[in-house]
Amino acid sequence: MKTILVLAWDAEDTASFDTAAALAQRFGAHVVGLGPPSYRAVSVAWTDVGMGAPFDTPLADDEEERKRMAGLQAAFQRVMAAANIPAGDGSGTGVSQTWMELQNAVPMAIGTIGRVADMMVVPQPGPLPRMPESLFEGALFDSGRPVLVVPSGRHAAVGKKVVVAWNGSTETARALSMAMPLIKAAEAIEVISIEGAMVQGPTGAELATAMRRHGLPVTARHCESGGKSTGQAMVDQATKFGADLIIKGAYTQSRLRQMIFGGLTRHLILSSPIPVMFAH
Repeated sequence: MKTILVLAWDAEDTASFDTAAALAQRFGAHVVGLGPPSYRAVSVAWTDVGMGAPFDTPLADDEEERKRMAGLQAAFQRVMAAANIPAGDGSGTGVSQTWMELQNAVPMAIGTIGRVADMMVVPQPGPLPRMPESLFEGALFDSGRPVLVVPSGRHAAVGKKVVVAWNGSTETARALSMAMPLIKAAEAIEVISIEGAMVQGPTGAELATAMRRHGLPVTARHCESGGKSTGQAMVDQATKFGADLIIKGAYTQSRLRQMIFGGLTRHLILSSPIPVMFAH
């Protein structure tokens, strides 16, 4: 993992910057801080129905937007300085960082830029004032790269104790493959599957056996939901393990079905207190 693209939405919440800096130090990576689109231009996700729509009415004037972007850039530089990550163009072999503005305001633009990154790090989306869900979806569907969603707050260690939220799907198998740099550096890994959330495919125990062939410290558990949603059950089991990272394939069910009826992916996107790495 040598190139990390990171975006924050609010200068008061630097959790995504902090996490990207920690990962850069761990893997000797170059961090690209990306200025987000303006309130005026962004497509706001209607989280309650899971639909996106253009938001044409200005929420802030140009001067306020300039101050917002300047505040985000200053916060990025402050976090990078605290982590001893110097400015640079990424052409060297050590850690470095740079800042760039998003020239195209549509949500898909972050995914386009992210195609040359090894990972994108974004804040947890939701209704305003949180980052619009459309930006997360642009990163996920238009990049072909993994997206790490970071809830607000401090996450000192990301990737030391890893949970694989296994459901037997192609999407989660793909996420697992993309997460291998993190998984290989983990101190402990647990494959957790939830009754009722599996699709036709290998069991969690079979996955754990395959992963142990790589010399990885992997255990597996298949758990009942206990009357909770599968998303909450997964969060509870990951918390019980002491996880600081969950790995999940996104949208094994269709997006529309998850938006209407809910689902494990959607719960983890919007509500997980633990950072989650998604891939589709």
